[in-house]
Amino acid sequence: MSENIIAILISILILFFSVKDFGFIFITLPIFVLLSYNLSNLILQFSSKKLDKRKTKNFEWIFLIPLFIILILGRYFENTIGGYELFWKSAFASLIFSSSTVYILSLYYNFSNDKPKINNVLSLSIFFLLLIPSLSIYINYRFSISPDRKEIVEITEKYINNGSKGGKSYEIFIKTRFDTNERLEISRRFYDEISNINQNVELTLSKGVLGYDYVKKIEKH
Repeated sequence: MSENIIAILISILILFFSVKDFGFIFITLPIFVLLSYNLSNLILQFSSKKLDKRKTKNFEWIFLIPLFIILILGRYFENTIGGYELFWKSAFASLIFSSSTVYILSLYYNFSNDKPKINNVLSLSIFFLLLIPSLSIYINYRFSISPDRKEIVEITEKYINNGSKGGKSYEIFIKTRFDTNERLEISRRFYDEISNINQNVELTLSKGVLGYDYVKKIEKH
């Protein structure tokens, strides 16, 4: 139990200093999974002392389900202004879902064996980390709370992102209240029409129900 508490405190400390910087994403994601796992495992230790377990259930592969959801909904992340902040707010909210789900499942299923317990709890932690932010991004996009509005912004940079499988995505960067280099994905044709920097573009924005703007259209100004 003490090991879980120490791991939770260390994870929170690391996330406090790194979570705001997108450049640390490959550090913050594993650390967050570690936080979620240890929090769920801590709760599991309390529940395991109270009830006799009934049957064993395998949840090791449940984390694969949100991967299909990300393939469908992930495209809405790029053009959400402040999407990185919304992702992490949703990720921390997912701790409630993962820990409560592990507790409820522990009342009905056996988590006592070491290896299955680690795999099951870890898989459930990853499941909610992937699921809740993806749903939040989509819900914010799908349900708007105000009429569309226009906004003129200045491009700070444009960039061609070469994918690992040979594909390319075309991106521009703008300054917002969330980030000095907010990334937006655009078409190849639009990319060729604009200059590198100091050119204004007109954004058509929709305010989502979770309070974040979604870019519906990008045009030359």
